Amino acid sequence: MDISFETKEGVPAIHLATRDTASMLFRHTDISLDRYPTLSWQWYIEKGIDSSIDELTEAGDDHPARFFIVFETADEESHRMEIIWGNRVLGAGDYKYIGSFPHYVANGGQANIGRWHQETVDLAEIYRELWGDPTGARLVDIAFFCDSDDTGGETVAYFANVRMAQTNVTARQ
Repeated sequence: MDISFETKEGVPAIHLATRDTASMLFRHTDISLDRYPTLSWQWYIEKGIDSSIDELTEAGDDHPARFFIVFETADEESHRMEIIWGNRVLGAGDYKYIGSFPHYVANGGQANIGRWHQETVDLAEIYRELWGDPTGARLVDIAFFCDSDDTGGETVAYFANVRMAQTNVTARQ
C-alpha cells in the first residue's frame, strides 16, 4: 500500500492506495467510550473495488476504505470490528460478518465515489449492538485499512479529520 500526506480538493488528508494488496496504518490509543463515544471523519473514495466477487464472502472481502478497530473491556477482554465503505451490495447502517467478525457499513456505493463524505458513528451504540453494555470499554487500536488483495484490484482513498468526541449521535446516519 502506498501511504502519503496530500491535499485532496483543498482538504489535507492521508492518501492510501493499493494494488492487489492490503495494509493497515495503526494508532494505539486508550480512549474511554464512556467519555468519548463518537467517531467522526471524512473520507473520499477516488477508486473503489470494481469486482463481481460478492463482497459478503471472504473471497470478496475487499473495501477501498475501512477502519480496523479494537476495543478492550475493563476485564481486558478484546473485541475487534471494522467500519467499512460498502462496494455494491452494502449500504450505510448495514452489517456484514466474515465468520463471526463484524463489519459496520458507514457509507458506500459506486454513486458516492469521487466526493468527500463527512461521517459520524456512535461507537458505544455499535459496541452495544454487537457485544452488550459498553460501560468501561476503551478504544485501544484504530487503523486506516485499504485492501484489494482478495479481488486483485486497485483502490485509492483519502481520510481526513478523524476524531473522537463526547457527543452521542445515532449510529446509523
